[in-house]
Amino acid sequence: MENAFAANQPRPDALQEGVLMADAGNGVSGSDSSRNASDPAQRSAETAAAQQAQAAADKAAADAAAVDPVQAAPVDLSLSPATISQLSAMPVDTVPNLASFPTPGGVPTAATYADIAQKPAVPASIETNVWSSSFSITPNDPAAVAKAALSDVSVNIGLNYVGDLNANIEARMGIAPAQVTFAGAVSYTNGVTSYGLSGVAGPFGGVADPNYGLTADFAKQLDFGKLEASLNLNVSPDGFTNGRVAAGFTAPLSDNWDGYARVGVGFDRNGVTSIDSAIGADYNTGGASLGVSGRVDTRTRDVSGGAKFNLGIKF
Repeated sequence: MENAFAANQPRPDALQEGVLMADAGNGVSGSDSSRNASDPAQRSAETAAAQQAQAAADKAAADAAAVDPVQAAPVDLSLSPATISQLSAMPVDTVPNLASFPTPGGVPTAATYADIAQKPAVPASIETNVWSSSFSITPNDPAAVAKAALSDVSVNIGLNYVGDLNANIEARMGIAPAQVTFAGAVSYTNGVTSYGLSGVAGPFGGVADPNYGLTADFAKQLDFGKLEASLNLNVSPDGFTNGRVAAGFTAPLSDNWDGYARVGVGFDRNGVTSIDSAIGADYNTGGASLGVSGRVDTRTRDVSGGAKFNLGIKF
């Protein structure tokens, strides 16, 4: 029985070995826990080291691709004493003459470049609106307006055009009775010959029948005088009413006197109604004139005429 009990008791060497093994096991377990705590710090350090290495590599690649700037070589602009001496001795023409050079197209051959530079071309102005308005009252004398009857007063509104052709359009509005008359004219002159065309229509309103009139005139300056002619025609709503054709000639008689002769013929739908003529002279400086005129009515055979003398004195 002692042997059996002894067999069941642990051996002292076995207990010591178990303690040693337990201590060894505890030591291994403590080492693994310390390693697990240090892994995140190690990985963070490795990541930072990798990023620094990548940044260094990128900078090295960028530096390798960059083009080194080229420093420009300095330019020597200084003049040598010999060159300065030669320039000082050269003659200088302060008034150059370029007339010997051919002129460009469109420039008169008599002009030089210097002339063109001194007289620059003035750009032409383009007018886009040369119509101007007008306003007047007939009669236009304040004293006459105060004495005139309402039937003699009209208010005139129009447009005027000044250019190669002169033109005007006007509306003349009466007060008593209330009516309106339209008038217009166009004229042209080239300094020697002039042409004119004018017309009138009205009055419209009131009891008067409207009249439509057209007048054409012509004037030409000759070497020995001035020739003038005109034609007037009037038409009513019933048809042609009357007309007149006239011609005249004016010539200088002396330094201050001009002589004239005029003739006119009136007619209607039945034929010639009258013949009138005038002959006289005008004194240009003092405003004096002397003339003789006559008129013959072809229907009644009546003859009329007379002589007149006008003298104007200016202070």
